[in-house]
Amino acid sequence: MKTPRIYACEDSLEGILSAVHAAYMSRYGHEYQSIRAGDYVETDLFTEIIYVKTDMDKASRVADAIIHKISWYAWYMTEHAAMACDSDKGDAIYRFLIRGFKVGGKVTEQLADDEVMRILRLHRAVQREKQHMYGFIRFRELANGVLFAQFAPKHRQLPLIAEHFADRYPMENWMIYDENRHEVCVHEAGKAWWMTNGVTPDARMIRDVSDSQRDFEQWWKCFYDTIGIKERENPRCRMTMMPKMYWKNMPEMQ
Repeated sequence: MKTPRIYACEDSLEGILSAVHAAYMSRYGHEYQSIRAGDYVETDLFTEIIYVKTDMDKASRVADAIIHKISWYAWYMTEHAAMACDSDKGDAIYRFLIRGFKVGGKVTEQLADDEVMRILRLHRAVQREKQHMYGFIRFRELANGVLFAQFAPKHRQLPLIAEHFADRYPMENWMIYDENRHEVCVHEAGKAWWMTNGVTPDARMIRDVSDSQRDFEQWWKCFYDTIGIKERENPRCRMTMMPKMYWKNMPEMQ
C-alpha cells in the first residue's frame, strides 16, 4: 500500500494543468494521487503533500494533449471547470482527464460516469454565471473618459468575459474589476486586453464619474421605476431572474 499523495497547486487553470503534468509524470499511480488547488490543503499524518509550481510550458503541453487526444469540447469543459468556486475542482479535472486520455473524445458523452458528471456540473455552473454577467455588468464613464465596471462573481469570470467585451467595445478604453479576487482587466482602445491581480482601485477615482454618466444613471433609474407595475411586483421572481448577489453593482437597484 503506497502513501497517498496530494499535489497542491495554484488556484488557476495553469496551476491545475501543471499539477496534472506532475501527477502523470510521477508514474506513482492515479489511485494514490489527488490534486488540490488553492492555499489550503486538508491532510492527515499519512498523506504526502507535494507543492507544484505553476509552469506555463508544462501547462501548455497538457492543454495541447487535451485538445488533440481528447477533443476541443473536453478542453472547453476543463477551462470552465478550472474557473469554478469549488475546492475539489483540481481533483475533478484530474479524474476527468485520466478517463479522457483513456477513451478519447467520447468521454464527454459518458454522462452516467460520476467523474464526467462532476466536471460537467462545474462547467455548467460557470457557464450559467457567465451568461448572467453579459447582462448584469454595468459600465460607468469616469471623469477621465474610461469606462469602468466592477462586479463580484461567485466563480472566476474575468478571463472568460474579457473577450466578449473586447469584441463589443473594441474602440473604447475600459476596465473591469473583480472585487472578490482583486483582479482587473484593462483594455486600451484599438489594442488587446490584459489582466493583473492584487490590485484595488482608488475609491475616489471610481466615484468621480462624468456629468453625462451621472445624468444617464438618473434617467435609467427613472425609466426603471416608471415601467414597474407595483400591483404586479414579485420579489421572489425578480431575485430568480436577477440574483440578489449582483444588485450592489447595479445602479437601478441602489
